[in-house]
Amino acid sequence: MLKGFPRDLASALTSGGDSRLDIGGRSGLNKYLCPALPDLGIVCASSCTASPIEQSSFDAAAAFFDALSGAVSARSRLLLLQEEARRIEQFLLRYFAADGLAEAILCPSGTDAVLTAAGLLAAEHGGAPMTAILPSASETGTGVPLAACGRVFEGPCRGQSTMPTEIGMVEVALRGPDGAPLPVEQVDAAYASAVSAAPGRAVVYLTHGTKTGLIAPHHPPDGAEVIVDACQARIDPARVGAYLRRGWPVVLTGSKFFGGPAFSGAVLFPLARPTAGLDRTAPGLGTVLRWTAAVEAMERFSAAAGKAAWFLDGRVAAITSEIAANPALVPIGGLARTGPHWADRPSIVTFGVRDGGRTLSAEDLKPIHERLARGGVLLGQPVSLGAFGGLRVAIGARDLVKGALGGADRLLEAIRELGRAAAGSLAVAAE
Repeated sequence: MLKGFPRDLASALTSGGDSRLDIGGRSGLNKYLCPALPDLGIVCASSCTASPIEQSSFDAAAAFFDALSGAVSARSRLLLLQEEARRIEQFLLRYFAADGLAEAILCPSGTDAVLTAAGLLAAEHGGAPMTAILPSASETGTGVPLAACGRVFEGPCRGQSTMPTEIGMVEVALRGPDGAPLPVEQVDAAYASAVSAAPGRAVVYLTHGTKTGLIAPHHPPDGAEVIVDACQARIDPARVGAYLRRGWPVVLTGSKFFGGPAFSGAVLFPLARPTAGLDRTAPGLGTVLRWTAAVEAMERFSAAAGKAAWFLDGRVAAITSEIAANPALVPIGGLARTGPHWADRPSIVTFGVRDGGRTLSAEDLKPIHERLARGGVLLGQPVSLGAFGGLRVAIGARDLVKGALGGADRLLEAIRELGRAAAGSLAVAAE
């Protein structure tokens, strides 16, 4: 597990993932357009995709890496790694009100965590066929549909089955052709219909926080198994505990909302399920280091969470107002406020960009997104919203801890620039 121990922390932090973490040549950025090292010059509004690591989180990972590097033997190093993994697991159980309800399983990424949860449910019924029912791919992680079907989701073996169980898939639309969220009742009815028609064992993915912040289904159909995809981590810990009490595995990450480095996934798996406690591969060095950094960010947020709702409302209102006032931008509806907790409020603002008489597709938005990122303003990656695409401004834990949106003026100016300049010209300039 620690063979070929890396000499530097940056290499260690990106180890044990897949090509999405690879640092590209001269750019110094991964596929999320994030550097491996802290960069105070970046305006980070991308916590719905991935965020650059913060200095204090990097320092926490560095301290643990130094301890590993100073170990007197390979065995001592392995024991230190296992001890740190247990500390992280125990922290996650406490934070998400899951002590005595679940075990925590650390995974290289959120998508790997989905694959792990799917495999554990498949093992409970000796390979009987299953059907995964989840939101359309544009609202989940790129590899999530394959992972939910028990298949390799990245690399040369992409699409290859990882388990003997045959798992089919049904995708449920959450938005209409105009990009607006469909009524909750209509979405819940579509899930119920899919469960009724599903061959084999139906497994509903209750996505508590899609790429654009939606929750679906609100009421999973009776008789269906449920896996909760809360990889955005925009969720009240008490809600996680409630899901676990119903026997539903919950998939989480320490990246995205919390702002830990990309690729820190976990499954909180109910102890009451028959496959709880099965022997499994221990987490690798990169996974543990990334989680070490994420836990530091989560601890800081935990101390400030009580004030988060007020600040969040104000920031979202300012960003939404800026977009609405710009005729070149198209406001896209997201999560409706449902309660008093900060997680009951929208924290992702999605908008389209007009170019003449058309609204740009997600593919059209990619060079614009990259141009902004290389200029130091990192937004959430473009998402498909049916006939067109959307960019996302996401408020994360680091903003709520500080009580200020880092680089707010630069961010709002970047949004204004999208309206002042021809979107097509921006796309050409990015080539």
